[in-house]
Amino acid sequence: MRTKPGTPTQHGFSLLELLIVLAVFSFIVGGIFSNLSQSQVRYQFEQEVAEVQQAARNAVDIMEREIKLAGFPKPTYYDSALNWTSANSERVAAGFITINATNVIFEADVEEDGIVDLVEYRLNNGTLERSAQDKPAGGGTPAAVYQTLATNVTALTFSYLNSSGSATTTASEVRSVGILFNINTTNVDPQNRNQRTITVQTMASVRN
Repeated sequence: MRTKPGTPTQHGFSLLELLIVLAVFSFIVGGIFSNLSQSQVRYQFEQEVAEVQQAARNAVDIMEREIKLAGFPKPTYYDSALNWTSANSERVAAGFITINATNVIFEADVEEDGIVDLVEYRLNNGTLERSAQDKPAGGGTPAAVYQTLATNVTALTFSYLNSSGSATTTASEVRSVGILFNINTTNVDPQNRNQRTITVQTMASVRN
């Protein structure tokens, strides 16, 4: 059949043109999915950072609140006729017992139930641990039972000041305790491929 004069001839896409279009389309779609994947990884990492920050803040808040109670109640809190002391009564706190850079032990009624607790915070192989056990009836030293407050801890540093604001190594002189706490994320930052370190620092002033 002859083509009528003046009628344009219609041509379809060649195989080469289809392959080029398909390659361009695949490149664009691949880029979109790659960006979405990277955004998802970034979002998940920032979520972890927020959770680690909250965990660090919670741990420091607990330490600060309980350290402020160190030495409470004192013997003078009770009638002198009872002759209660930290050595012979579970109702009287001795205050700070052990103070060093990564470990602090003190007595305080942290549960406010009338019974003094022996409280300890320590860093054990990257884990921040806490023990708080009731003193036995008549005084004495209970055995520690540790619970995990935080993991991936890279630094826990306590510093101790006396009433003049000077550093001290004498437990009975401690009036303020500085807390420096570093904790790492489990995953690495997708941008620099390093773990993120969260630092929380505070000063707990003893009330007694």
